[in-house]
Amino acid sequence: MDYQWWVVAHILAAGYWLGTDLAVYYTAGTIANRAAPVTVRLWAGKTMLLLDMVPRTCLILTLAFGLTLAAYAGLLAPLRAWLPAIWIGSAAWLALTWSVFRLENSALGHRLAQVDFALRIAIALGCLAGACLLWIGTASIASTPWLSLKLAIIGTIIALGLMIRIQLKPFGALFGKVAAGKASSADEDALARLIARVKVPVWFIWGAVAAGIALGRIKPYF
Repeated sequence: MDYQWWVVAHILAAGYWLGTDLAVYYTAGTIANRAAPVTVRLWAGKTMLLLDMVPRTCLILTLAFGLTLAAYAGLLAPLRAWLPAIWIGSAAWLALTWSVFRLENSALGHRLAQVDFALRIAIALGCLAGACLLWIGTASIASTPWLSLKLAIIGTIIALGLMIRIQLKPFGALFGKVAAGKASSADEDALARLIARVKVPVWFIWGAVAAGIALGRIKPYF
């Protein structure tokens, strides 16, 4: 595929990521709205979980597109030979991510979620390590500060996503009570506080994605 089409794909992935995340954010507010009918809140919960798969997919694609662009542009020339492996790995990661979603209420789904969690830790650390190497430069790769920052941003975003997962652990039990019509006032308060806390790392993710896009425009300056 032509280099410019890779650029277009990279930009579209980031755009869909932010756009859909806004929808997830809005829908989460409906879930916490105790004045809304239970049927509406249940619909919002299902919709939020499905919509959230778009940002999760775009995260993986954004990283794969970015590495491909860096290889074709000569910024990470050694990666060029590894692009087939990178895309096979990205496809496997996508399959794992969607499998976790499809099987979330099963024992297999829980095990796959643990694998995905560990994989994301490894990839986040790999991105941060790569960012350091690009910043200082090595014998085979010249120092590229702006690309280093983009890698650090992706690593940070993955880490923030893991933080959100940890924060959301009580969500299933609380929302289950809402679905069963057994949520007390204390449960509703806890659910509202949980949704409010989760929004904070989401704001940072939005800022990080926007910063990553901006770096693509200001890179000639550093």
